[in-house]
Amino acid sequence: MNKTLRTLLAGVLAVLTLGLAGCGAGAGADTDKPLVILADATPHSEILQQAEKLGLLGDTKIEIKTIVGDIDANQLVQSGDVDANYFQHKPYLETWKSQKGVDDLVGVANVHIEPLGLYSKKVKDLKAVPSGATIAIPADPSNLVRALFLLQQADLLTLDVKPTDANVDYSQITTKNITANPNKLKFIQIDRPQLAATLDDAKVDLSIINGNYALEAGLKPKTDSLALESADENPYTNLLVVKSDKKDDPRVQKLAEALQSKEIQDWINSNFEGSVLPAGK
Repeated sequence: MNKTLRTLLAGVLAVLTLGLAGCGAGAGADTDKPLVILADATPHSEILQQAEKLGLLGDTKIEIKTIVGDIDANQLVQSGDVDANYFQHKPYLETWKSQKGVDDLVGVANVHIEPLGLYSKKVKDLKAVPSGATIAIPADPSNLVRALFLLQQADLLTLDVKPTDANVDYSQITTKNITANPNKLKFIQIDRPQLAATLDDAKVDLSIINGNYALEAGLKPKTDSLALESADENPYTNLLVVKSDKKDDPRVQKLAEALQSKEIQDWINSNFEGSVLPAGK
């Protein structure tokens, strides 16, 4: 092979190599397209919108779709119908993955905590909780145990486990873990979006409501709740979740950085006045 031919072939191979490398870099992600995120209306969508408003996303564009009804927001990320979701905490995600036999959804940013609260229109003080009171609690396993931990924090019952216990398996904790129930509390399990409505149910004395649904119902968790979940060592930080093959997408990384920025933390503190807390606070 003469020198001219060798030079020509080397040039062709270099072009092919660069072309293949370019294809690999773009596989599975079109960074010019908006990142489609499925999120709860309050406070998740508001936080996302604020990140846009503050210019924290740079050239990254996002499209926010609001979760409505019984949409399975994790399944839609898993199937690729949306790029990410922002509505859940890690115990909820881990329980969902275990139930569905799925292992490729990952949290890429810890953003905020919505303290779970105990509310009532009938009971005005924890010391006045009547014997045999009926409490509406979340029906899904991870938030059900969270509700039980809140009742334990409020000294209304005792469990044989604490949320700070090492290697606690949230998916296995139920009302069977109650070791003391001096008020003989009764429980009714309700889907989370419907819990705020139970405050007007004559058969329900108290309701444990997730922070986002309390806010949507016009409640102010910091002032309206009889007991509010502590943020200290709280495992229920809300996450930005994507499929594992998308976690290195530059758009995902930029959004994760923005959601964990000091600007967003400061805005959460000033805008929600303790009803929503930035992660790590």
